[in-house]
Amino acid sequence: MHVKEMNFKVNLTYGDDNIQDDGVDHLLQLMFVFWGVIMPIIGVTGVVGNILTGIVLFRREMRSTTVYFLRTLLITDTGIIVGAIMGVSVISITQLDSKELLFNDVIYPHIFTPINYFVMALQTLNVWTTVAVTVERYIAICFPFKSINICNRRTAYIMIGITTLFSAVYNIPRCFATGVTTCGDRCYMIITTDFGKTNFYTTVYSEWLYTILIYVIPLLMLGVLNTLLITELMRMRRRRSVTNSKENTEFNLSIVLVIIVVVFIICQTPGLVAQFHFLDADFLMQWTCVSNTLFVLNSSVNFIIYTAVGRKFRTLLLKILKKCFCGPGDSSNTDRELTTLTTIKDTYGTRVTTDELTALKNDDL
Repeated sequence: MHVKEMNFKVNLTYGDDNIQDDGVDHLLQLMFVFWGVIMPIIGVTGVVGNILTGIVLFRREMRSTTVYFLRTLLITDTGIIVGAIMGVSVISITQLDSKELLFNDVIYPHIFTPINYFVMALQTLNVWTTVAVTVERYIAICFPFKSINICNRRTAYIMIGITTLFSAVYNIPRCFATGVTTCGDRCYMIITTDFGKTNFYTTVYSEWLYTILIYVIPLLMLGVLNTLLITELMRMRRRRSVTNSKENTEFNLSIVLVIIVVVFIICQTPGLVAQFHFLDADFLMQWTCVSNTLFVLNSSVNFIIYTAVGRKFRTLLLKILKKCFCGPGDSSNTDRELTTLTTIKDTYGTRVTTDELTALKNDDL
């Protein structure tokens, strides 16, 4: 999510352009629709889905190295949703009510900078974790023998640690680009600091580095790797009749990731358009309303993907829901619980057979 620092009380700014008078009212109403109504609905639904996803992904049965990356995505997705709602949804709602002076004039100016850093750091971590897990899946599918030594828990932890450290450090300049100043009794406003006005921050850091590191390089890598993955998965599909359970597991897990990456590319690409400041300022602000909403949507839909495609995810979710609504029962007899999947269609539209149930126990997702 990339929102230019702005003071809604005076005017709306994008780059060096000001949007005044009637344009302000129009944009405030548009922001209210997208950020004040649509975004919270998507976000709250996404948080509920992410909670259910976390209950499943953090179980001991989920032992795949890929799952470690998916857990990181889950945490960043949830943080992004919460940060986006706090950072843009609340202010877009309160801006239409002149009585909300406490939040608009006191609270929001003080929380803007930390929330901006929080969300941007999570976005960076989310993007590069998606790239990392795609690389991991590419190696596992296209180089299965080499993946034994590369795709392991230690490597996953190292990659997650590096991306987390990079995301936290890279976004530190944002903490010094904006500040708060007094504009009256119990009235504060967000200002751009001297550092935030430098050519390095406004052009090199906020525009070029942000566009290249968050959009161009990741989207290109994901596009290429996803194409190679899809090609190899199609080959695996053609020889499916002679594959073993391990290959079926890798196939199912990779299908889940491919869909996640496709949704990621669709939802993140509009944000790339918002980086081109030579376009009309009014159009860019309207486009930002859409792109930021898609940004939150991307963090809210993975539960649907896991439920629709992930076979073991469905198994564990049904098991958990059964315990919640029907009592614990005989939890030791996992074979009997797994047989309930015979009525559920698997990824390919066919029923899960009895022979597949044993192999299903060892599925990663």
